[in-house]
Amino acid sequence: MEEVTNTILTGDLTKIKAMEFLSISQASVLLGISRRTIYRLIHKRCLNIGKFGTRTVLKKSELESFFELPAEVQVIAPAVKEFPGIKNCYTITEIQQRHGISPGALYNMLQRYGIAKYVVGKFTYVAKEEINLIFNAD
Repeated sequence: MEEVTNTILTGDLTKIKAMEFLSISQASVLLGISRRTIYRLIHKRCLNIGKFGTRTVLKKSELESFFELPAEVQVIAPAVKEFPGIKNCYTITEIQQRHGISPGALYNMLQRYGIAKYVVGKFTYVAKEEINLIFNAD
């Protein structure tokens, strides 16, 4: 039964492209995505729908604008900090022992404050200056 429906819908792709309002099945054929994906987008309120009794319809122009790529996408790479040298860094273990902090809490803190970690060999280092600022240590 599903194959028959897909064959009918696929054969009518030119008709679907000409329509202004589409059913969920027609929209899935037009976009080449599953019906479930369309329902997820509706549930997340990314797409507006119209209801006629039990039938759900989507405006084709809204579907097209949702799936349109932005004209220009700019990727801004974060600045890479230069390694300050081992003498100017603490190891993760040193920080944990000095400040009595668990590994998970320390990594969360480093991530929250955007502090760079440097891996050299088997050790992970963090700049002393940045750690001292966080813990108000000298």
